Amino acid sequence: MGPPRIGRAVDARASLERYLGHREALARAIPATGLRIIVHCANGSGCVSASRILTATGAAVEVIHDTPDGTNINLHCGATDPASLAAAVVTRGADMGLALDGDADRLIAVDADGAIVDGDQVLGILALDRLRHDALAGGVLVVSVLSNGGLAQAVEAAGGSVVRTPVGDRYILDGMEVEGAGLGGEKSGHVIVREHSTSGDGIVTALEVLRVMVAAGLPLASLAAEIQLLPQQQRSIRVRHKDQWEGDPILRGAIAAAEAELGSAGRILVRPSGTEPALRVMVEGPDGALVARLADEIAAVAGERLH
Repeated sequence: MGPPRIGRAVDARASLERYLGHREALARAIPATGLRIIVHCANGSGCVSASRILTATGAAVEVIHDTPDGTNINLHCGATDPASLAAAVVTRGADMGLALDGDADRLIAVDADGAIVDGDQVLGILALDRLRHDALAGGVLVVSVLSNGGLAQAVEAAGGSVVRTPVGDRYILDGMEVEGAGLGGEKSGHVIVREHSTSGDGIVTALEVLRVMVAAGLPLASLAAEIQLLPQQQRSIRVRHKDQWEGDPILRGAIAAAEAELGSAGRILVRPSGTEPALRVMVEGPDGALVARLADEIAAVAGERLH
């Protein structure tokens, strides 16, 4: 007797064609002829859609990591590991690179020099463009607590405001609904553009970045330079008592001392992981060496006190 039947097969080709048709219409409105783009599909779902959609902009599109074998999705590639894309952009003289993750809901970009343009900078590029054209709904950008303070500074300097939510795209969407915002996302590359979708779509995000580049007549590096990110360090400490950290006076004291040393120009965020027995520590500020030292010190105390 064979194994029991698990799940069901659904013919979704018609749905895929509807999706492709809608996204291709968005792409055709972006005259990107002359641009050379390398798209990194992470051996995932973008393999069947990214090239077709982005080619509709008129750009010359080259695709890498588009040979899924059932085991290599996100393996040393994609938005979570864009190093190979950065190298390809430089080696092949492309104008930019676009890295999707396995399910293509994230986007991390790479400029012509191979520099990574992360989700915070992508959000900043889109938000500043909308602010210039009075098209950022409510003047609000919704981001998570981990998004870089440099992004908030750039948006606020341009006349907008930033609302922070807990980590997770569902919280981003909730925040956007509460604020009536049209744009939100996370530094990981999850971006929600409400006029097109209520969830992250890395290909839509890529099209939005291309739209801004073409309209401004500027390379990606110039647009990203408007969002000067602050040094930020994150630590993950495996502990047995992650939810008791606020009750430990020595750990609280270490955090308070670090905050005093960091000053008002920086911030410290400590939170328990939602998925594993770990405490997350984030330290951000203008002095990179100080930020790294304080992150290490807090992590060391947390490891001692919560083991």
